[in-house]
Amino acid sequence: MSSFKPTISFFCPAYNDEQNLPILIPKAIAILKKVTRRFEIVIIEDGSPDKTAQVADSFKEKYPHLVRVIHHKNNQGYGAALKKGFKTANKYDYVFFTDGDIQYNVDELKRMVPFLQKYDAVIGYRTKRALSKRRFLQSIAYNWLVKTLFKLHIKDINCSMKLIKKDILSKIKLHSESPFLEAELLIKLISNGVIIKEVKVSHYPRTYGKASGGKLSIIIDTLKDMFYSYKKVDEDK
Repeated sequence: MSSFKPTISFFCPAYNDEQNLPILIPKAIAILKKVTRRFEIVIIEDGSPDKTAQVADSFKEKYPHLVRVIHHKNNQGYGAALKKGFKTANKYDYVFFTDGDIQYNVDELKRMVPFLQKYDAVIGYRTKRALSKRRFLQSIAYNWLVKTLFKLHIKDINCSMKLIKKDILSKIKLHSESPFLEAELLIKLISNGVIIKEVKVSHYPRTYGKASGGKLSIIIDTLKDMFYSYKKVDEDK
């Protein structure tokens, strides 16, 4: 492991994750203690109908100096949760996020951190996606469409393992409220001259809780944000 140890603000959107957070948060604390000098954890609890809010608050009570919880009274969706995370998880030099559903292995952060000595943004990409056939096809089509419209040369646009320098993020204004926000972030990082390092990461099936990303309403909102961003890019040329 590299001797380089940055300071990191880690956040995770959490929705229907009452059984996932008890696995993710202790694991995140353990790995962050190894790879950072100082860190914080921010849980963005997105108005879950289960006991995610109570579980998140239990970690805040157990680790009051490490864990913060932001509650959405009503479910605002994944993009809005990401947006809140970028706005509030800003105590330290780098911002890292992954999802609360433990489909990613936070332990792989230790392979990402050493690249911060040369890059301001390190992002994951999946070689195998643990998705249903329908979600897999949606993901492939979405990645192709975004790459084509925005000429974005990124292996995996919506891989939710990203580690970015806070000072870079502070210069970027994000507008999307849908899952397109991850693509908007990458588009704006590249337009600001940020050279991105891509690192292979694992992806696992969701074991607990129900995902909502495949809903028609979310797909429509994502497409709306995508074409709004495309129109803005076109107008700025």
